[in-house]
Parts: sequence; structure tokens; C-alpha cells
Amino acid sequence: MSLRLWLFALLLVGCPDTERITEAQACDACEDSCSLETVEFDTAVHTEEPIEWGTSVPVGGPHDPCWADWAIYDTPLPPRHWVHNLEHGGIVYLYDCPEGCPDELSILEGLHAANEAGTVIVTPYEGLPTQFAAVAWGKRLMLGCADSAALQQFHADHVDRAPESVTSGAPVGCME
Repeated sequence: MSLRLWLFALLLVGCPDTERITEAQACDACEDSCSLETVEFDTAVHTEEPIEWGTSVPVGGPHDPCWADWAIYDTPLPPRHWVHNLEHGGIVYLYDCPEGCPDELSILEGLHAANEAGTVIVTPYEGLPTQFAAVAWGKRLMLGCADSAALQQFHADHVDRAPESVTSGAPVGCME
């Protein structure tokens, strides 16, 4: 087997994706507990194999062929599905509130309702390095608070800026 064919086969079976942060900057939100990163990755293949990302908060790379409904989830939605939503230009708002955070969660729910249908997912994400995050294809906003203005600006700046359009919903029966 040639080296090129062997490397291609290795990518298809779900080897860890290599990501590179090409830009990182601090933001003004959350008393300066805010950072915005631009990330590049090596591959974006669809796979049903186990996936390991080069980060705890993926913003692209290999992902499941099925994507999730644009909704608010009470239990963690696996990243393998919502990364596909990112590929469709969507925004995913993540939170990790082990003690609960009803006021902040209502902010995320409000952002879901305020933005165009078919563009936002809200889901808990255990092990998030900050309490809140917003992710888009190749972009990651990490926040120490649920700053509505920063999250809405992230949506405005990054929605529908991915390889595929947000105009489509998940295929019927995809997540069953």
C-alpha cells in the first residue's frame, strides 16, 4: 500500500484530528474572561467510527453523517452530531453549570428564540474549560459568563459561514 493511500485510510477510520489555532484574542466581555479563537483542522470527513478531536471543544474536523435538530437540549448532545451542524453554518451555545445556572440558561434560550430558526443549538457540555462557549465552523468563543451581547455578536459574525448552508434541517430519522 502506498504511503498516500495508507494516510488516507488512516483519516477515514477516525484518527485524532490535528487542529491549529491560527488566531487568538481576548475579548471585553465577562470582565475580560473571554477569548476568541480561529482554528484550522486537517479533515472534515463524515464517519460513524469513534472520533477523537485535538481539543475538548471541537469546531470542525471529522463528524457524524447525521446532524442534530436545531433545538435546546437538556442533556448533552454528543459533539459528533453538533459538529455537523457547524458544517451547515450553525452556531452551538455550550454551557457547563454543575450547580445550575437558570438565569444564564434563560439568556441562551432567548438567543435560540431570537435568531433565525435552523441556526442555533443550545446544549450542556460537561468538562467545558469555561462556563460558557459559542462555537461555529472554525471559531470558538470561550466565556466566563453568559454575556448576551457577545454571544449575539458571535452569531451575527459567524452564522452561515461554513462549507454548507444552514437552510436544511436534519434528515428525517437521522438521530433515532
